Amino acid sequence: MESRASFTAETMALQRAFESHRPPGRRRFDDPYATAFLRPSLRVLAEAARLPGVRHLATGLYDAVAGPGPRASGIARTKVIDDALTEAMTGDTQCVLLGAGYDARAHRLPALAGRAVFEVDHPATQARKRAVLGEGPRYVPVDFERDDLTTSLLESGFDQGKPSVFLWEGVTNYLTADAVDATLAAVHGLGGDLVFTYVDVRALREPSPFPEARRWVRAVARSGEPWTFGLLPTETRTFLAERGFDLRKDVSTHEAGGGSRLYRIAIAARSARAPHQ
Repeated sequence: MESRASFTAETMALQRAFESHRPPGRRRFDDPYATAFLRPSLRVLAEAARLPGVRHLATGLYDAVAGPGPRASGIARTKVIDDALTEAMTGDTQCVLLGAGYDARAHRLPALAGRAVFEVDHPATQARKRAVLGEGPRYVPVDFERDDLTTSLLESGFDQGKPSVFLWEGVTNYLTADAVDATLAAVHGLGGDLVFTYVDVRALREPSPFPEARRWVRAVARSGEPWTFGLLPTETRTFLAERGFDLRKDVSTHEAGGGSRLYRIAIAARSARAPHQ
């Protein structure tokens, strides 16, 4: 396991900070914790976005470096997922955040207040998060490529007798196909529904139909966290059905409010059917 916290988790926190610093009537969500996870240079950039006369310059500088897709896609996916979790949290439903990064939903979403929330991630990222937010959710250290997710969750108090929703945001594109399959099998075995993001696999191919793909793919590779997995949207329903899930919704971040067509959010319900072997 790597010992450093995730750089992509920090950039996602910056994107959320930008949006949260917009005027209350115009922002799509509010994450008051995002800025606290940023290194000093990025924190200055985020704080500059609070100023009406400087906001456009600060976000424009970020977009000039990162490209036109990441920030808009990060904002769109956050809003869609916030709404999906809020709708799903009925009765005594549990929430599991897979690869939680610097996601502060356990602290900022009213729908998660007082509920059993499990955050699964690399221990280095969790250590940084605890230093900022303190305790709250149940932290479950897991390496998706090596550790047994089912065992780790059950040992942390996950109750298989209660309904559950698993959020897998910004993770699948960094895993191997085997790790994706193993995680989906664990979620199905634990009885959970699923909200997850993925990239259109054509973004990983040359030539790609997405103009922003090459720059984006190269940027994450340079950060040491390359994209390694994707799905073809026309095949996602079948892919999930073979693994015991019924696809309910699948939209690109572009369709969700101005992000990229290559980045997607899917919502799936656990099926009574057993996964195909």
